[in-house]
Amino acid sequence: MNKNAFSTRTLLILLIGNAILLAVTLVLPEMTWVLIVAFLAVTLGMWVVIRSTGARAIEQAAAPAPLPAREPAAVTPAPPAAPLPPRKEKPEQPPEAAAIQILSILQREGRLIDFLQEDIRPYDDAQIGAAVRNVHEGCRNALAEYVTLEPVMKQPEGSTVTVEPGFDVHAIRLTGQVAGDPPFTGELRHRGWRVEKIDLPELMQTQDRIVAAAEVEVRG
Repeated sequence: MNKNAFSTRTLLILLIGNAILLAVTLVLPEMTWVLIVAFLAVTLGMWVVIRSTGARAIEQAAAPAPLPAREPAAVTPAPPAAPLPPRKEKPEQPPEAAAIQILSILQREGRLIDFLQEDIRPYDDAQIGAAVRNVHEGCRNALAEYVTLEPVMKQPEGSTVTVEPGFDVHAIRLTGQVAGDPPFTGELRHRGWRVEKIDLPELMQTQDRIVAAAEVEVRG
């Protein structure tokens, strides 16, 4: 029930009561005006008191009950983050490490350094030819495993080729009677080589630029 409905019903009850009192005054006509004034004053006073008291009661009943105070939740401190393990950095390699690695591979597979460092003048061609065959086979296999090579010019050597304007001077070297501006026409003496791909194993720490370790056979 809201405040206005309560006030209206209260006024109706009081008016009904006044009507009853007025009926009484008809029985006692000598007290009519005095009773009417008294009844009206009492009615209005009661109505004001009842209206004020009822309004406060309605407002208190309609007001929402206060929520119980909530205790602040206990904050659990986050555990400290575990320290990251120290990052293992690869040892810095010297600039020539890759070249040393390739020499090491060619030495291991084809004994290339042994052959190049050998003085072959005392040997005849047959002896040199037999040694070259082994070196050639080992080095060829090493290149095929780790390096992919392609010719700069794909035409057969000895064929006639044309060098167009804007050619790469680092890839094509002109010899003979070179005059004027390209295009140039000439005989392909060498097709050239271009490294298409290198797939070397991961570089290890190079110790004192060792290409091939010395071998000592211990005798008992």
